[in-house]
Amino acid sequence: MFSASFLGLLGSTAATLILPPNALLMQGFRGAHPYNSAGKAAVCVNGDLSIAASATNKILKLSSLTSQYNATEIIQELFQAGSTILQRAQGGSRTVHGTYRINGNLCLPADPAKRSEVKTIEILSHGIGLEKSYWDIAPGYSHVDAAATAGYATFAYDRLGVGQSDHPDPIQEVQAFLEVEILHGLATHFRTTKIDGHGFTNIIGVGHSFGSILQVGVNGKYPEDFDGVVLTAFTNTISHLPYTVLANNPAIAALNQPSRFGRLPYGYLVYNDAISIQQFSLGAFDERQLTDTPRTVFQNQVDRKDTYTFGEIFTNGGVLNPATEYTGPLDVVTGIYDFPFCLGNCSYPDNQLVKVKPSLYPAVEDSKAEVYLAPDNGHYLNAHKSAGMVFDHINMFLAKHGF
Repeated sequence: MFSASFLGLLGSTAATLILPPNALLMQGFRGAHPYNSAGKAAVCVNGDLSIAASATNKILKLSSLTSQYNATEIIQELFQAGSTILQRAQGGSRTVHGTYRINGNLCLPADPAKRSEVKTIEILSHGIGLEKSYWDIAPGYSHVDAAATAGYATFAYDRLGVGQSDHPDPIQEVQAFLEVEILHGLATHFRTTKIDGHGFTNIIGVGHSFGSILQVGVNGKYPEDFDGVVLTAFTNTISHLPYTVLANNPAIAALNQPSRFGRLPYGYLVYNDAISIQQFSLGAFDERQLTDTPRTVFQNQVDRKDTYTFGEIFTNGGVLNPATEYTGPLDVVTGIYDFPFCLGNCSYPDNQLVKVKPSLYPAVEDSKAEVYLAPDNGHYLNAHKSAGMVFDHINMFLAKHGF
């Protein structure tokens, strides 16, 4: 909980979060600026954190990337029947380490009464091709707003190689192994960080898609990092992901959108176009116009597409191992029309979400585990028609388990 003197700095219910420089330094933020969440239920500050991380990455021996043609050849061969590119690309392992700039948004409830009682923070890890704004799209499509209304703080961040965070080597450095260590570093930061002398009692990990894969990886390696886990847009198998990667029609970011990504190495990729993104969710995107822009929710997500890397494509399965020692609450939330993990029908031949706990979280008691197959929803849960139902379920799950 936060003191009256500190709460006074935050202003009234609808006010913007204004932290004094010393409080920002206590948080570790650099270049920080305040703003309101999409629906103004949260007061937020955006800034950079310096996260030290070290990981054992794979040395990937890929052919030189000099054109889109080269990149497409690698993708084609990766998913060719009988392909040996995975074996041929393995050049051993190496330790990578550094202090990385991770940009994120820290948000607290705008309601002073709720803000004064905050004890739980959610660390939000987005999926491939997205960035941190996925968690705060627009009024009615904001996980951040819903969490703040329920009395939770959130920290949504740009993963390494995305958005306003650092963009190191996209093949040898931006791999799943290092990203697991960065998520571990963020959990450690918020476990030990204090605002005005007060810290967070509970840390909840909320992942989306690849962010959920990273969350499983952290739970396996560091089972004490998180008090609760919510995995969204996820099941226990990645065997369908090749169809998704091909449907994305991966494009070299620097060539696809040179105004945004022109300075990035060719190992950084983006989804090629709007069709590539629509393939995810079989009509579940909400096509109504947003209130503050002529764009629809779907168009908003197309506009905000962001980068991913060859390093992530080649290593994402390497961190998806059973979290045998994690025993906290577990919630699995996926849209029924999710394509990447269920080929568009997560209820066929039965509910695919129920397989996550026994295969990946065997130590979690049945009483601590729930699944929610969201109706009228696909892979981009926060941007789909039943987004509000998803938010309500997650908040009720957390409250039920004492957060």
